[in-house]
Amino acid sequence: MNDPRDGDDPSDTAVVVVTDRAAQRAKELGVTEALEALRTELEHRPRLGRHIRTVTEGGQEVEAYSTRIEGSPAADRPAVNVVHAYAPAPPWPPTVRIAAVVPEDPLHRQP
Repeated sequence: MNDPRDGDDPSDTAVVVVTDRAAQRAKELGVTEALEALRTELEHRPRLGRHIRTVTEGGQEVEAYSTRIEGSPAADRPAVNVVHAYAPAPPWPPTVRIAAVVPEDPLHRQP
């Protein structure tokens, strides 16, 4: 039996949006294409990543997740963490909001 909360039912796709600030930050960091790939994946796997917390506002449950996008030295693309909020249905359709794109601090090597 499919649990409607598992996000793996192919007929159950979420509407995924990127906030203006997250899109701007992705552009500044050069990770726009990687963020778009993640956005597409979240349509079918909205619970992707590390669960941060769940809150209830006005009777609506919202789950916060953090997902890491690997960096690529060849493409001069830094590793980033993306924070997204998932509001499972109801109301329909389930929605995901990509809210933040944060670069990872580079490793500091000792001389």
